[in-house]
Amino acid sequence: MGLFDFFGGGSSPEKTIDKHRSRLVDKYRQTQERYGAMDELNQMGTAASVTALLARFTIRVDGPTVDEEEKTYCYELLSRMGPVAVEPLKTFIQANNAVYFPLRALREIAGDEVAVDTLLQAMDDCDPGYHEGLDRLREIVSNLRDFQHERVREALTGLLKSRSDEIRFYALDGLASYPGEEVATLFVDRLLDADESQRVKALASELAVDKGLKFKKWAAQLAPVLGPSYHLDSDFQLQRKG
Repeated sequence: MGLFDFFGGGSSPEKTIDKHRSRLVDKYRQTQERYGAMDELNQMGTAASVTALLARFTIRVDGPTVDEEEKTYCYELLSRMGPVAVEPLKTFIQANNAVYFPLRALREIAGDEVAVDTLLQAMDDCDPGYHEGLDRLREIVSNLRDFQHERVREALTGLLKSRSDEIRFYALDGLASYPGEEVATLFVDRLLDADESQRVKALASELAVDKGLKFKKWAAQLAPVLGPSYHLDSDFQLQRKG
């Protein structure tokens, strides 16, 4: 400790964290300076330094490779910080759009249940009635697709009623990872809905083919409305023509 520090002139932890955070979110600095800031914040090991470290995910630097490498490094630091990072990670995910790497870190530290709880709470707080809210909901739904969980399936099913074609598109894509008997009726609903967009119907058809969904119960209703590129085979599975 220097003499200046001894008499109370040294930087407080808050000022030190602010200094490193400022370096970290300055996209015009050299990449090694941002790496240095990440290392310093990681070594401090406090909830406040974790929060500052997470700020790296709020900016994009020039050069996609550099940006991805820095974010990957930041994620790796976070995932090794243990329980002290859990609450800052949850808070960040519930308030920001760029949740992919923070969610991976939270999942590694605290497990799937905590990660799912956090994402679903974040989704509940979205207001898709305006552009920013729709962007946030899109990001959350995109990440929900990585989980096989009953509550996630229910959430994705509810999003099939969204006013946004893109949200319905993402939700249907996520539901395709669940057992066919659980989701076949959801695909039928999209294909039979006269108001559904052609984009979502096309995705429903392609996923149904790839997944081998059986539509025996709905064959009479489906056959007349299938697009010209599809037909039901003898096992009542949707197939591509030609």
